Amino acid sequence: MNETRKSGMPLARAPVPAPVPAPVSACADAEMPPRGARIAVIAPSGAHLSLPAFEAALARLQALGHELRYEAPAAPWLRFADTDEARLAQIERVARMTDIDAVMIVRGGYGLSRLLDRIDWPLVAASVARGVRWIGYSDFTAFQLALLARTGAASFAGPALAADFGGGTPDAFMLAQFQALLAGRCADVQWASEHDDGCVPAGEAVEGLLWGGNLSLVAAAVGTPYLPQVDGGLLFIEDVAEHPYRIERMLHQLLYAGVLARQRALLLGGFTEWKPAPHDNGFDLYTVVDYFRARLPGVAIVCGLPFGHVPSKAILQVGGRYRLQRGARGWCLQGAG
Repeated sequence: MNETRKSGMPLARAPVPAPVPAPVSACADAEMPPRGARIAVIAPSGAHLSLPAFEAALARLQALGHELRYEAPAAPWLRFADTDEARLAQIERVARMTDIDAVMIVRGGYGLSRLLDRIDWPLVAASVARGVRWIGYSDFTAFQLALLARTGAASFAGPALAADFGGGTPDAFMLAQFQALLAGRCADVQWASEHDDGCVPAGEAVEGLLWGGNLSLVAAAVGTPYLPQVDGGLLFIEDVAEHPYRIERMLHQLLYAGVLARQRALLLGGFTEWKPAPHDNGFDLYTVVDYFRARLPGVAIVCGLPFGHVPSKAILQVGGRYRLQRGARGWCLQGAG
């Protein structure tokens, strides 16, 4: 995730062997009551890009019947929404709330990597155990991976407030997935086959723990206690403003760290806002996909997952068990208990 559109993130060296505890499901624990959801909005990463977009997003969710409480300072601190201490305090205050149904982030950007060793993870896990859905993507991947690695608690890769609700009409698919989650359901995700190699025969299924998020953050977690140690999982990835050669470099980091070979499937979402170079000579994302299919013949590598820095994004439970199946009309990803 290259916000400045400059060089890629430095890569770490080796994983810390810390098995993931049994996952704590936040999707099947409790049905939401028949009313709008009570949503706490936090800004744990980057500062506002647009206050009007933030205010429009609040109004849009309120119009849908949801009750919002928000802690998002209007004035930034450096490039962040607030100081490290204030952003930590935001997370802890919200984690202690007993009268909310969900937590959303204003936006991603950068900032959570500064906080990981100071977040009270058992406190957040206790919030998840009460049925609170923690929702976000992009920089929030760092939080989601750490929560899963340190406690086994699940969270949800999904929309951010300003980016997904602050512009024009929200994407219909994203909104349906979001509303289903707030009603206490994990909706199935279906998409058409793209650059398919028949890695999973039609009618057969691959099942495992779903985890991942933004590839830059997944790669940056290697060598730290904040990378979940998942065997037989379904790893999903996406990124923005990263050329395919950088995607390949980060995937090599996961390959050499032994992460990729331990998965049953690698699901590729959106890889957007990159520009080809004159000397690419045909090198693109499909080149990377074909290369890793040759390197990892035992791992199903599937393209086209509707998730990432794109309007049409699914809701995915990070730390939930899923079944991936290929049918006549494409792929289906559904919760498996």
